[in-house]
Amino acid sequence: MKQESAPTDASVAEQKTDGLSSAEQPSVEWSPAEWQAELLELRKQIDRLDHGLVLMLANRFALTRRVGNIKARVGLQSFDPKREAEKLAEIRQLCERHGVNGDLVAEMLAQIMRETVKNHDRIRSGLESGR
Repeated sequence: MKQESAPTDASVAEQKTDGLSSAEQPSVEWSPAEWQAELLELRKQIDRLDHGLVLMLANRFALTRRVGNIKARVGLQSFDPKREAEKLAEIRQLCERHGVNGDLVAEMLAQIMRETVKNHDRIRSGLESGR
């Protein structure tokens, strides 16, 4: 016999299954220990992905610093509007193929690219002040 109690995360989780496949939908018989363990594991995976995103950004910025050094030494502009537009269009297509919100990702990437341009400008200023 099931004991009735105030709504918990478990009961709310059982009610909010929109967008889940039948295999992903929690069983009505899910015990608190089962859904808590599943939730903990999913959160651990999300945390690992978040850490990976930070590492990928660190690697991206390391590469763009090298690009900035080249641009500064040969006199190219920090901002390349054609490259940025192409990159954003490519990302939007990729998002569409994978069912990800293209506006969200394009906005995030645009912010990353603005930061890259700032870094390139700092590199250029550093080279110019060292001359």
